[in-house]
Formats: sequence, structure tokens, C-alpha cells
Amino acid sequence: MFNSVVYNISKPIPIIVKSAGCEYIPELTRPHALSSGYVFELQGYWQSYLHFSKYSDDIRERIFVGKKSVLEKVSKLFADLYEKMFGLKCQFSLENHQSFKKQLMNSNLTTWIGIHVRRTDFVSINFSSSNEYLFTAIKYYTSYYSNVHFIVASDDKPYCENLFRNRSNISITPQSFSMGDDLITLSLCEHSIITGGTFGWWAGYLANGQVLHDKIYPSGCGRREQYYPPWYLIDGKVRAYRQSNYTL
Repeated sequence: MFNSVVYNISKPIPIIVKSAGCEYIPELTRPHALSSGYVFELQGYWQSYLHFSKYSDDIRERIFVGKKSVLEKVSKLFADLYEKMFGLKCQFSLENHQSFKKQLMNSNLTTWIGIHVRRTDFVSINFSSSNEYLFTAIKYYTSYYSNVHFIVASDDKPYCENLFRNRSNISITPQSFSMGDDLITLSLCEHSIITGGTFGWWAGYLANGQVLHDKIYPSGCGRREQYYPPWYLIDGKVRAYRQSNYTL
């Protein structure tokens, strides 16, 4: 057996390389798509939802879910907000991620909207979304739902705290939250507002509600319809803004 292993390692393995800019490559999902004895390397950006659309339930309900310790931390944030807004002391059942989310969604008191704001390195390369986009997206949800509360996660929380300082219906996740804590928090919200980048894309995908996204973000994707799932477009009513001409 060991002679066989040494022999196989000593022979170079052919590598097939393909570059991808978020586009869907259907060949990868077919049985026996790759020849035996070859290594396939996909370079670039993978996040076309079409590659895993038939596994979406597994992804949301079993793979990208918060473990008990994370749910306990995040549930305290929601409980504190319920007490602050409505004077209620909530006790959540934290049996699993989905049961916790159902409790939040079944509440008639408020609709939770997650916002992800990507800044840091995106600011210097002009990939960050404008404040105008964020406030217009917020206005869309406040006009659509009678009582909403927004939870913001960001890689620049001090900036967001200053930006939303006069908005009583907007809260920022604590500085003590890790990126994983932030992602779980956003995924527990019913609907989403996202800016550019992979983190926001996954936050919107996992939340599985309506998603407003900044269509002027230069994602670098060859075909946007393969990058953004259909529900990200809000039935086509959201378009890229030019000189503030929004149609949210």
C-alpha cells in the first residue's frame, strides 16, 4: 500500500484551471463532470447562487446556523431591544437557529431588518455604498412596514454609530460581536439591506427575505443575474441610481 502511495505522490497530478467572476458554471454540477485523476481549480469568485440553489434549505437550516453559545449571545441583543422598545422581558427558546428565527418573525410587534455596511478597504477604492443609498433603502422598508427596527453590522461600527445616531429605530451590533456573531444576527432578521462584498451577499442570502442591494456596486461579475438571486431585485423595482434618481 505504501509503495502505491509513494508512487502516486511522485507523479504530478494534472490541474485544470478555470477563472470565474461569480458566473454559473453548470458543468460543475453534472455527475462525473471532472475526469478521474485530475484536480480542478476554480479561481476568482465563486458566489453564484446557482451552484447550490437546490441545497438552499440545507445551507440555511443545517450548515450556516448559529451554535448554542452564539444564539445565547445574539438572543440577549434582541431581548434588550424588546425591553427597550416595548418594556417586555422576552425569554426565547433557543432549541436551534430556525426556531429562534421563527419566534422573531412571528412577533407582531416589529419587523426586523438587517443592514450590512461594508467600508474599510472599500472606501479607498470607491466601492463603498453612499449614505444616500442606505437612507433610501431604510425609507423603503419604513414605508412598507408599519413598525420596523433595523440592526446594523459593519466593519466600521463607529462610523455607523455616528451616521445613525439620531435614528431610534436603528441599532448597531456590539463591538464585542465577532464577524460570525454579526452574520448570525443578520441572518435572523426577516429582510435585508446590503452593500457590496461577500459578507453582505451571504447575510442577505441566509436571511432569505427581501433584499435591497446597491446595484452600482462594481461586483466584477460577468452576469449579474447569476450573482444576485431573483429576490434581490425586489421584482425589478430597484434600479441603479444616477444623480439620486432612485426607484425603490
